[in-house]
Amino acid sequence: MDDREGRAMRRDILSDVGALLREEMAADAWGRLLVEVGPAPDGTPTVANIDVEEVLGDDARIDAIFGGAGVRAVLPVLAKAVEALCALDGVELDDVRGGTFVRLEEGGFAWLPALVSAPTVGFDRERDRLLAKLRAKNDRLAELHDFPRGGRVAIDLLRERLTFTRGDGKTMQATAHAIGTFAPASRTWGWAGSNPHAPEPVKKASSALVDAILERDMWELSTPAFPTDETTAWALAALVCDRTGGDGVYCASEPEGLAFVLLRGVA
Repeated sequence: MDDREGRAMRRDILSDVGALLREEMAADAWGRLLVEVGPAPDGTPTVANIDVEEVLGDDARIDAIFGGAGVRAVLPVLAKAVEALCALDGVELDDVRGGTFVRLEEGGFAWLPALVSAPTVGFDRERDRLLAKLRAKNDRLAELHDFPRGGRVAIDLLRERLTFTRGDGKTMQATAHAIGTFAPASRTWGWAGSNPHAPEPVKKASSALVDAILERDMWELSTPAFPTDETTAWALAALVCDRTGGDGVYCASEPEGLAFVLLRGVA
């Protein structure tokens, strides 16, 4: 199957699921549906749990609808749709444990693999600005130092140093702190300060960065790890860079995923 066929199949599935969500699950009354899917005793996918977020109006109505026989009758269809959408996205259902349907203002539905909770409103509103600012900073590093593609990067997080050596022998130095990691297989973001495999000094320095951010109403800052997408992972790194006055963010590819490193004091 090529990309065009995959996109067409995704559209068809979301169209069919959208009709089901509107008719049986009161899609006009919520903004986001998290559908956890696991194996039944016979190995077939089955809906294990459903969480409704961004409820509009009467919570009692939502409780009544999702506790009714109509919803229970369509759960097998919903489980198969989640399984198919995960396959189209190239992720394992066992890794992401389900998926999320997001109701769009124009009437359709978006799909996210994994159980992705609604972002904090302030963070969501600021996402594009943060990404644009980080892009400008990273572009500036590329312009001035040909970083990172024009040479070799060496990072020592215990000593909080990044050294970039260009092909012509010139170097760029920066103070470096771990921000977090994104695992594509499970679509999970994890803060470096909560990484059980990181050395304690690295975790302590990373936690200090996040703890210094004033917006303590952001659940993203206080949750050690959570499902999300790669764009949001970049936005979280951009938030840390912006609030700490960073010069940019280096993203390193590792066997388990992407590691984001804050750069300050570049010289």
